[in-house]
Amino acid sequence: MILYGITIVSSAFLLFLVQPIIAKQILPWFGGTAAVWTMCVVFFQSVLLAGYAYAHAATRRTPRFQSTVHVALLIASLATLPIVASARWKPVAQSDPSMRIVGLLAVTIGLPYFLLSSTGPLLQKWFAEDRGRTRVGFDVYRLFALSNAGSLVGLLVYPFAIEPYASLRGQAWGWSAGYLCFALACAGVAWRARSRTTAPVASSRVDAVAPPPTVGRYLYWLACAALGSMLLLAVTNHVTQNVASIPFLWVLPLTLYLLSFVVVFEGRAGRGWYVPHWWRAPVLGAVIAMAWALSARRGILNLYVALPVFSIGLFLACVFCHGEMAKTKPAPTYLTQFYLCMSAGGALGGLFVALVAPNLFTNYWETPLAFFGLCAIAALAVGERRVSGWLIGGVLGTIAAGAILLGGGSSSVEAAGTSSPGLDPNWLTAGTIAFAIVVFGVATWRRWPVAIVIAALLCTGVYGLRYYRFLSSDTLHASRNFYGALRVKETGTGSKRRRDLMHGVILHGDQFPGTDAHRRKPTTYYGANSGIALALREVRPDGAPIDVAMIGLGAGTLATWGRTGDRYRIYELNPAVVQIAHREFSYLSDSAATVELAMGDARLSMERELADGSALPFDVIAVDAFSSDSIPVHLITREALDVFVRHLKSDGIIAFHVSNRFLRLAPVVAQLADDAGLEAIDILDHSTDDDEATSEWVLVTRNEAFLDRDAVQKQTSEIEPIDGLPLWTDQFNNLFKILK
Repeated sequence: MILYGITIVSSAFLLFLVQPIIAKQILPWFGGTAAVWTMCVVFFQSVLLAGYAYAHAATRRTPRFQSTVHVALLIASLATLPIVASARWKPVAQSDPSMRIVGLLAVTIGLPYFLLSSTGPLLQKWFAEDRGRTRVGFDVYRLFALSNAGSLVGLLVYPFAIEPYASLRGQAWGWSAGYLCFALACAGVAWRARSRTTAPVASSRVDAVAPPPTVGRYLYWLACAALGSMLLLAVTNHVTQNVASIPFLWVLPLTLYLLSFVVVFEGRAGRGWYVPHWWRAPVLGAVIAMAWALSARRGILNLYVALPVFSIGLFLACVFCHGEMAKTKPAPTYLTQFYLCMSAGGALGGLFVALVAPNLFTNYWETPLAFFGLCAIAALAVGERRVSGWLIGGVLGTIAAGAILLGGGSSSVEAAGTSSPGLDPNWLTAGTIAFAIVVFGVATWRRWPVAIVIAALLCTGVYGLRYYRFLSSDTLHASRNFYGALRVKETGTGSKRRRDLMHGVILHGDQFPGTDAHRRKPTTYYGANSGIALALREVRPDGAPIDVAMIGLGAGTLATWGRTGDRYRIYELNPAVVQIAHREFSYLSDSAATVELAMGDARLSMERELADGSALPFDVIAVDAFSSDSIPVHLITREALDVFVRHLKSDGIIAFHVSNRFLRLAPVVAQLADDAGLEAIDILDHSTDDDEATSEWVLVTRNEAFLDRDAVQKQTSEIEPIDGLPLWTDQFNNLFKILK
């Protein structure tokens, strides 16, 4: 038991430790977006499925065959070490990078990850056949809980004990050394397994008479596993799109997901701690809270509210999904089929979120869909009590109430882009709660579990429709691709007509297209008193033409500062942004400057220009490539600043846009500037103009004449350092220290 347990725990530890290690290596190559992590998770889930399928197939052969093949694969996997991604996989052309990420991961970590994935079910099956006891089911499924505990440790160790102290290369070499030790231990277990009987046998007397799972049971396991995976990625997308694409915010949801397996498969007599009537009401209440949080305060909740709501909600939801599987788990004879079905569901859920949803939806509609799906699974679970008539009535009532409360879904968005008046959100919320209480009160008399499900269906459905209306109201254009979801909204009429570009819930530029004067006015973070405006005006006070690099296009607002003779070179990663800026906004066409466009990640493009000698020096480089409130860390490191400086004229200015709800980025930039022998000043603009927004820019330069000008001195604020903040490099950076 000890040998099996140690090997299984070490495999699970390495299995989940490698995920943030490899993802952080490749994140800068693909724009630093949250979608990189989502694609990585889908790859890991797919390889996990392949590993489980291999374990299931292998256990149908003789022990000698199993051990020989497994040891051979372990030896072959050592040839892939160390797990350092090759620079040959860096993208060179602008296209959807999904398959390139899959290829990179397959070559770098594919075989070791495949073998780590197969270790749990394979060794559990070997253990079950070794033990041959009536209580073997108790021991085997507790090994699965032990495996998930090892995975939890691997995930939690990374952000707290590894990322803050080790470089990326050191992390890769350390993991590779750990894998070598695991391979030796696993090979020893496999060789020992050769002494088992010559063919697989039933694990116990109980297994010999246990009926095989039905097709319906397999489908139920598949649905529960798929929904758990879908919830994991949907919630992770929501959090990382609006905070930052960083390992801690990747790890937290995945940690809760794994913890749910420990809860439902560990416990007294191997039955786990999942008792349906204890968990059902809290789970459905949490789902209602998450559905409400999607559109509460127009989607911009305080971090200390949003993170607990989605974290607790995800954990409870995953406990429910995995608990429904655990309470119907089969005898150990069918163990590998059970795990195979579980991993297949997880892969299907991940594929839907990562590959299907971006091509099917124009926004993140899979999130409310997953919430409603959870209520549907709860309805199926309660339906086992022969109350299907009540549930059908509840579903129909939910649909009818949602339609009435919203005034009809079809009227939410008119063809012209204006929304119907509908009902006030407060009335909508009050009506939802009131109707839920009525349904609960009527049903409680005899069927209180049904009442809870009906109330959850009602509230989740209505809040889902409210979320749809929130994102669709006044929307002229909506699109989604690998890099995220974009919306163009238009409100007002005449001279007050306003057009906004939204990425997630964050404004990324707006324009007043009513008159020429309004159309050409720089708005939002680029107003007359902003840091970037100051840099553009004062870098050449004699009025000479200037060369400007824009890293991040947005609506193209910055181009309105362009004058005749100026050159504006724009670096943009997302092709959808370019299409929207040209079609829905006129900043680029109205600019008097010569505008050039370079597609692809800005840093990679600039590095290639330096390498091939095509780089032209700039007077100002504006770094404004944030995705919602997510931070592309690879643009704020020592190596990134070095690339920018090599593209800069000797008296030029690099302007970092550091406005952010959650992170203090100004001290990071100031430290980088000091390391490079440059000066950094903070320009904070609390604009009172309704057309502008509060903005914070950090200007980095060696131009003493610029720094001494009165106009600059008046707007300069002191940058307060952060004690113990390490210098950010490609190999070492961490966001914990800069959380507000």
